[in-house]
Amino acid sequence: MPQRSVTSGRSLVLVTISIGALSLFGCSSGGSSTPLGGTAGDNGGSAGSSTGASAGDTGAAGASTAGSAGSQGGGSAGASTTGSAGASTTGSAGAGAAGMSGGGGAGGASVTSPDGGTMTGSAGASGGRPSGPSAACGKDAPTDAIGKAVRHDLVVANLAAEYVPAYVNRYYYTTLPTGFDPTKQYPVVFYGQGCGQTGSEGSSWTSGHFLTDIFYVQLIPATVTGATVVPSDGSPGCFQAGKQGGADSPDGPYFDQVLAQIEQTYCIDTGKMYVSGSSSGAWLSNYLACARGNVLRGATADSGGLQHDHGTCTGGAAIMEMPGDSTSSIVTINNMMYDIGVGPARDTFIAANGCSTTPTATMSFGAANGCMVYGNCSSPVVWCNVGGAHQSGQSYIADSSWAFWMTLQ
Repeated sequence: MPQRSVTSGRSLVLVTISIGALSLFGCSSGGSSTPLGGTAGDNGGSAGSSTGASAGDTGAAGASTAGSAGSQGGGSAGASTTGSAGASTTGSAGAGAAGMSGGGGAGGASVTSPDGGTMTGSAGASGGRPSGPSAACGKDAPTDAIGKAVRHDLVVANLAAEYVPAYVNRYYYTTLPTGFDPTKQYPVVFYGQGCGQTGSEGSSWTSGHFLTDIFYVQLIPATVTGATVVPSDGSPGCFQAGKQGGADSPDGPYFDQVLAQIEQTYCIDTGKMYVSGSSSGAWLSNYLACARGNVLRGATADSGGLQHDHGTCTGGAAIMEMPGDSTSSIVTINNMMYDIGVGPARDTFIAANGCSTTPTATMSFGAANGCMVYGNCSSPVVWCNVGGAHQSGQSYIADSSWAFWMTLQ
């Protein structure tokens, strides 16, 4: 079923992170959004329809939340899982299977990609990125039915007061892989679907070899019953991270709490945690790749963008962007027009990760051909234009993301 934004046309995009060195180039909200001149208009990141943008629709929210972006961006989950990751992951770059030395290597060895291009990884940094088994490894195995989606309800803590009425009660789904081995450290894929998708609908991550390869977590938008979304021109039934999202988006603490519960309950590989999403889920993916890039290993986003008020990006996540119909998405804030679509999102992550501003290679990842790789950095950024329709990347997102992530060191 097509997943489209309600009211504001918010979509979500996810990105992929490369291992190794943490690149701490700040990506401020001003740097990531491109000011434009002319009349207000909206290219409809989610639905693709053209709607009028009213001046100053999110200006107040941006101003009031900018100050807390740094503290929210770190996240309690990130803090609790940092430590000696750099020591355990350095020294191995340049030995990657598909030729991308994402940043874990001593000296950043140069390797050759399948199509003859070269990408150079940067030297590994000490500390910062999670690695190794989660706290649940070695404990009693969970009693979940294998291969079945299990719902988990939670009350989200650490929300700004304005978000509590609509966003405090949330839930998510987990699916244990078939052939589940409680002693194995599984990679984790978090997935965000589009607006209004509040059940365990499944995705391309729940078919084929992924049924046995990954621990799958489906993130769910707030259902918002009996309360008003914040800001008021946001889209009910969508993730709050999106066109009207703030740097202190309630989706940040929601993700932190989901991650903390998973690490205490399931045996996972904390160095292989990825996020992806389509439409509203793509906006979520890009937001988390920015705000939690020091926790996530990689991210992929299909048909989304990155909100103007996103705070300071941590850098570190390897990113794959599938633009769909959302290369450009215009909003008006305080009588200024900004492009917050996938194109500016890509450029934000290029700057945050210290990548080359021009493509360093052209590669295929799964069925996605001609993907432009922006390398020579700690974690590469990949642009895969698989079509201009909304959510055109849905049939590619699992296989192509996995192919990309498996090249990372």
